[in-house]
Amino acid sequence: MRKISLRSARTLRYAFYLTLSSVFFFATFAHAEEPKTLKWEELVPEGWNPNSVFDKFTDDEFANMSDEQYFILQQEAQAMLQEAPVVESLNDETVKIPGFLLPLEFDETNIKEFLLVPYFGACVHTPPPPANQIIHGKVDEGFAMNKIFEPVWISGKLQTIRSKQKLGESGVTQTLDVETGYTMEVLEVEPYVAEQ
Repeated sequence: MRKISLRSARTLRYAFYLTLSSVFFFATFAHAEEPKTLKWEELVPEGWNPNSVFDKFTDDEFANMSDEQYFILQQEAQAMLQEAPVVESLNDETVKIPGFLLPLEFDETNIKEFLLVPYFGACVHTPPPPANQIIHGKVDEGFAMNKIFEPVWISGKLQTIRSKQKLGESGVTQTLDVETGYTMEVLEVEPYVAEQ
């Protein structure tokens, strides 16, 4: 029987561990979590509807309502919008979602922080959507984007963290406080292409 030197045994053991760790690394990498594609309505808890305060009235009742009664209903609906609950089960999920970017922190075309909204013009040309329909996105290194009015896909780890961001337009001194229900550490931003 052939004897193996101590040095050869160490080399073999090292090669074995190196191979084993490589297999483990590539197996882990291959099974990295694929992002779950979300639709915006999936960010809203089932049954939450701020318009429900109006739904309990018939058209005739609504038409005959006094200004004071209507104002009270509007306040109720506004309170529901401000509280806008999130879907807690989405916390720490790796997801992919389409939308429109509103830059918060950028240097010319390099964007590091933004709000993602479900439709064009939200927060700029129309009032902000409820907090559960806005994602506060952060990108470590930033990404270049020349056309901010075109839809994108973003992917990353979603967290149910509420925050308030100041949104302003270039050349305008006024800012708008926008409340968000979700935050994402964004891993990828890519142009929107409809999924099949």
